[in-house]
Amino acid sequence: MAKKKYRFVIIGTGSLASIAARCVQGRDNLELVGIWAHEETDGHKIGMDAGLLDGDTPCGVLVTGNEEDLWALKPDAALVVLNLDTDLEKRDRIVGGWYEKCLSRGINVVSTSIGTLINPAAHHDQAFVARLDSAAKKGGASLYVTGEEPGYGEHLAALLATCSNTIKTITTSEIFDYQTSASGDWMINLFGFAKPKDYVCLFEKPGFLEFSCASPIHDVVQTLGYKLDRIEMVYEKILTEKDIPCGVGSIPAGTVGAVRWRLLGIVEGKSRVILEHVNRVGREIAPEWPQAAMPGTIRVKIEGDPNLQLDFSVGTAERPGELAYDGMVMTAMRVSNAIPYVCEAPAGIVTFHDMPLTVPASALRSEATYVEHTIYRG
Repeated sequence: MAKKKYRFVIIGTGSLASIAARCVQGRDNLELVGIWAHEETDGHKIGMDAGLLDGDTPCGVLVTGNEEDLWALKPDAALVVLNLDTDLEKRDRIVGGWYEKCLSRGINVVSTSIGTLINPAAHHDQAFVARLDSAAKKGGASLYVTGEEPGYGEHLAALLATCSNTIKTITTSEIFDYQTSASGDWMINLFGFAKPKDYVCLFEKPGFLEFSCASPIHDVVQTLGYKLDRIEMVYEKILTEKDIPCGVGSIPAGTVGAVRWRLLGIVEGKSRVILEHVNRVGREIAPEWPQAAMPGTIRVKIEGDPNLQLDFSVGTAERPGELAYDGMVMTAMRVSNAIPYVCEAPAGIVTFHDMPLTVPASALRSEATYVEHTIYRG
């Protein structure tokens, strides 16, 4: 029996959107029918074949700057991947507006753009959540927000907890070494690498991490059946003692070469559920901080009865320069693979707790372990 094919559009033409447009080609249950670019920020992509945004295989779908072109297609779903993380209130307003426009038209939405909706009950603006849920139910559509982390790390934490008797602490860590990464601007903006110690990067801005990255803590605490008291943050950075060569040139001596931040979920007065990032440029810097065998590792560690640790790596040792790109593919597939499942989900906001495993269709159609791409090529 032939599988149902879900027609979808993409809102955005950045890295995740471009990767998704490449990866869905050849699937027997998904058909990309439209893609929208913002005229001011990505106007040069309008009229371009979507298949060429991150590859060399045209797909016949041209980028438009007119949203009315999308509505005329009457798609089953929209993949909304707009990057507005530097201004979170603006992000909620603009991206939330897109969510409402799609949902009210009966178009299901999958997205990475508002990570705080991964756990809707923890979002700071419950009126905003209620408005989205109402739009979805009135339109008979579903909204699902996910990603890599937040969006996947808490899924792993919940899985590992199924093997526990008692838990002292449960820590989800992203341990990444970006020495070979070609994503220079991204590394500087997020982590402040190659900047002086007093430079305030995006992650260090007051309230940013608690606002944008705390949803996994809320989710794990709720999954375990407890109430979160509060969240505390610890932020550390280490300066390099010498120049460190990297994929974007070098990190000069005396500038930031490693960053570690921790969000501590306080339950019953103690730090019990922890989310941390350990990001460095080169293994030799900050050796006292957590290390991993692979340069891109997500680690879930449970101290308790029994003690458990799960390391999940991204990329390969043979192609360390692909770390940032492989992480972006993982994130894009987390949402793209969910499209058919979200289209069949009950109307309203749904989370991974409401969904089956969102495995990809046609996954064995290729044996490739490396694909030429244009995103993050330096």
